[in-house]
Formats: sequence, structure tokens, C-alpha cells
Amino acid sequence: MTYKNEKSLVNIIKYTPLIFIISLSLIISLFLYFEKQNELEKQKEFIKNEFIKRNQEFVKNEVENLYDLILRTQAKTEEKLKQSIKERVNEANNIAMRIYNENKNTKSKKEIIKMIKDAIVEIKFNDGRGYIFIYDFDYKCILLPINRTIEGSSVYNFQDSNGMYLGREIVNSLKGKDEAFLDWYFPKPNDLNSSFKKIGFNVHFKPYDWFIGSGEYVVDFEESMKKEVLEYISRLKTNENNYFFILDYNNKTIFQKVDNVVDKSFQKFTSNEDIELFERILSLAKKGGGFATYDYKILDNEIPLTKTSYVKSLDNWGWILGKGFYHNYLNHLIEEKTLQLNKEFNNNIKNILLITSVLTLILLILSFYISKILEKKFQNYKQEIKKQQHILSQQSKMAAMGEMLGNIAHQWRQPLSVITTVASGMKLQKEYNTLDDETFDKSIENINNSALYLSDTIDDFRNFFSTDKTKNKFSIKKVFEKVFKLTGAQFRNHEIIFIKNINDFELYDFENEFIQALINILNNAKDALENKDNPKVIFISTYKKDNTAFITITDNAGGIDEDIIDKICEPYFTTKHQSKGTGIGLYMTEEIITKHMNGTLLIKNCEVVYEDIKYKGIEVTIELTIN
Repeated sequence: MTYKNEKSLVNIIKYTPLIFIISLSLIISLFLYFEKQNELEKQKEFIKNEFIKRNQEFVKNEVENLYDLILRTQAKTEEKLKQSIKERVNEANNIAMRIYNENKNTKSKKEIIKMIKDAIVEIKFNDGRGYIFIYDFDYKCILLPINRTIEGSSVYNFQDSNGMYLGREIVNSLKGKDEAFLDWYFPKPNDLNSSFKKIGFNVHFKPYDWFIGSGEYVVDFEESMKKEVLEYISRLKTNENNYFFILDYNNKTIFQKVDNVVDKSFQKFTSNEDIELFERILSLAKKGGGFATYDYKILDNEIPLTKTSYVKSLDNWGWILGKGFYHNYLNHLIEEKTLQLNKEFNNNIKNILLITSVLTLILLILSFYISKILEKKFQNYKQEIKKQQHILSQQSKMAAMGEMLGNIAHQWRQPLSVITTVASGMKLQKEYNTLDDETFDKSIENINNSALYLSDTIDDFRNFFSTDKTKNKFSIKKVFEKVFKLTGAQFRNHEIIFIKNINDFELYDFENEFIQALINILNNAKDALENKDNPKVIFISTYKKDNTAFITITDNAGGIDEDIIDKICEPYFTTKHQSKGTGIGLYMTEEIITKHMNGTLLIKNCEVVYEDIKYKGIEVTIELTIN
């Protein structure tokens, strides 16, 4: 274990007194300067002006940052929409393919199609707007959840708002491809007189020559993005002098939230003065942004207060973004600051040099003494931690070696049996003078092939136990191939089934340590499944998103008690019999993933479905950054 804050803590103890002394000296110099120059009144005015200027800069920066955030959100709208649709369609396609593969040899096509439709028809997403449709390449509707009555009919002549033959274009877009995006325009159910852009994604379901797809109105998805922005703003901490407000171009308040205080500003635009103020704000906002100063009342306070707000328009959404501050609040703070300055100037200037000198000396001696003690204790503690880690590492290696020896025994059993069988046969044929040259050559070839297999197996296990600690680039798919090669025999002996969905990508990290971590996870799943009734299943899934790799390993072994699931990565903690587990496998796995590879390891109970039956199990998720 490493302690990143150790050095920082020691440095704080060492240098805080020094920083304090320097700061105190600067304050003393400042006071002496103002005393000598007799500019207390100037200082007051300076503070006042600086306060107003700083608040203006603050509210402007806040609004501009919010504006930039919304622009970035808008820029990603279609990208996020495409990603959302594609993920859902691929899920539906995977469901259909799984149903087909599991039933193609036992059920009729009609039964399989019904099973696929029943599984997909209830899929909803994007706040219930999204659904999955299915058509065949002869333009016949197989599934349309929003209108089941047209299933079986042809969409060959169906056109969008621009006259595009939608079914034909989807088929054309999929020619020579497995998937494709397509844009079209169509009225919304609640606005039949307008046409709105819709983005669709379709995949080719080859077993029945279908295309499975979905579509979403961009404007509907954009509304979701607006909600996300408003939800983000609503979570910000606010007060009566620090909050956002959002108006639209039609005098309507889109957003205004002040924690613990209800502000009347912009809640109603009724009087002529209110309307004139709104027109002024709208004009400033449309010119690229500006400050508006005006008088307004806070609820339960009939005294008009002066307020300055910075406003900026967001044209494509028709929004006016704003944030402001009340001058009376600043005046109050300035008044407090002035009183404080007067008091400090009159009462403390005579004593400050003496107090600072004494405190400086005391703090320097004390901090030097404490820092030395802490440094020594930290060093001793680090040495103790290193010893413990070394012990755990050695125990983990021994446990892994025991597992590997078992795997070697399983791997060698078959080729050794072949060698002994062939040799015995040759000896018997030799005794009866029936061993001809052809039989001899074939027997020798079998023995040589088996010996080569044994040699390859030794190389595989020797590479696994290599102590090379250098990073290298490796394929996630090939890593799992090595894992299965090293451990596959034991899993086959326990009749454990693997369901793999391994999307290949490359990582740059410690390959052997990563293999050890994966083997530890799989061995835990194997041990949990040993005494379970069939089927025994382990699901493996890999994929990457942006610059992050996700590796998920799930079993159907019944899960772990929630009271202890948070402890399973602690050293020496195990739920197995002492003859089966040392309690350090998952601990070392977490050390490898989080400390050596700078990733994250998440273990939780879950439900899995296998052959339409739900099981409880454990889901282990590894997240790694792709360099």
C-alpha cells in the first residue's frame, strides 16, 4: 500500500508556520503602509469598488461557464442520441440472436419468431418514447409496438414528410453492411402539421433476413438534454445573492431557485416597468451579453433593492441565462469590513509585531520537532506495511502455484495417457512380430505430438509465472485465450459453461498480473459453483467506452450475503473451507487492479438469466483506463 498524503502532511507541518509568518508580515506591512500614508478612506473606497468589480466578474464568469456547458451539451445531442439508439438496438439484436441460437434446433421458425417478438415488444427507453421495430427485407412489418395492427403489411410505398421511401432507404443503407444510421423527417403525434428530424439505427438480423431498428425525434431528445441542464443547475448550492435564473423570449421563467429564500424577481411580468425591464434584458442578452442594473423587491420586503445581473442569450433554445447580486448585500459586507479595519487599526497595530515574533518562534520550534517525529513514525509504518505486503504477495503466489499445478496435472493427463497407450501397443505388436513400419511411424508420430503438447504446456505455465514487471501492449481477447488455456481443464471437469461476449481491444499494462487477477476471479466463481446443481454458468463480457475498458465476469452461484460482501477483498477473509481458500485471492486481485494498474474493482450481487431462468450470482466489474 502507498500513502500519497504522507509527504504532503509532513510538508504542511513543516511549512505552514513559515507561510503563516510571511502572511503575517505582509499584513503588518500593509497596516503600516496605510498608517503612514493616512489612506484609510481610500482603502474603504478601494474595497467597495473591488467588491463590486469582483462580483461582476464572478456572475459574468458563472453565466459564461453555464453558456459554454450548454453549448457543449448541445454539440453532443445527436452523438448521444445515436449512441443511445445504437445501444438499445444492439441489445434487441443480441436478444433475438440468443433466442434464435438457443432454439433453432428444437423449435419451429414460427415459434422462434413469436419468442423474439414477445421479448422485444416491451423494450422501452428514452423516457418511454423509444421502442424497437422489426421488418424483413421484403418490406413486411414483423413488429411495430406502437401499432401492432399493421404487422404483416408491406411498407414498400411508405414515405416520410420529404417523400423518401423509408423502407426502401433502410434496405439500401444495409446493403453490404451489418448496421447503418439513417435520418428521415416525420410529424409528431401531437403536432401533425410540422415535420421533425428523426435519427434511426438498423442492424441486419441475418438468420431471418430482417432489419431490427429504432428511431428518435431529435427535438424530443433535445428536451431531455434541457432537463439534464436544469437538473444540474438545480443541484448547485445557492443563496439570495448567488443563484441562476433562466427566462425565455416570451417573458416566461424557465428556472429560478434560491435555497431557503424565495425571490420575487422575474416570477411575474405584469406592470409596464416589468415589461420594459424584460425588453432591456432581452436586448442586452441578444447582443452577446451584458450587465443590467435595476431595482426589485425580495418577497416580504417592500423596500426596492438595487440589483445587477449579467444576462446572455441562447438563441437556438430561446433562453436568457442570468445571474446577479444585490448591492445592499455588498454594502453590508463593506460596512462590516470597514468596522473591522478601523478596529484592527486602532487596537492591534501596537501589539501585532510583538505577538507575531513570539508566535513565530514557538511555531517554528514546535513544527520542526513534530515533523521529525512524524517522519520517523511514517518511515517505520511504511516498513511494516511493506513487510505485510511482501508476506501477502508470497502467500498469493503460493496459492496461485497450487492452482496452476492442479491445472498442469489436468492438462498433462490426456497426452501422457496417449503416450503410454501407444508405447504399450508398440511393445505388444513387437512381441507378436506384427509391428510394421507404417504402424511404427504413426506410433512414433503420436508420441512426438503428445510430447510437443506437454512441452507447449510447460512454456504456457512458465510464461504465466514469469517475474517480468514491465508494461506491454496486449489484446484483451488473447489474454482470455491464455487464461482459458491455463485453467480450462479444471472448468471442464466441473462442467462449468462459459458465455462469452468478448469485444477485442488493446491495453498497455502488466499482462501477467492482469492474467493472475482474472484467474483469481474465475477460480472464486469456480469454487462457488462446485457444489451447485447444473447448469453452472460464468458470463464474460468486455467492451470499451471512450477511454475506459470494462471487463465483467458474472456467475450464477447464488451470490454473497450482503452483510459480508464489502469484506471479501480484505486479506485472509474467506467464505470457503480452510482447505479451499486462503482469503488472499481477491485481496491480491484488488491490489493488482487498483494499485498496480490504477483501475477500479466493483463486486456486487446481481440477477442473471440463463435459458429463461433467473439466478442469483456475483458480478465482478473491472474498469481500466486505455492509454
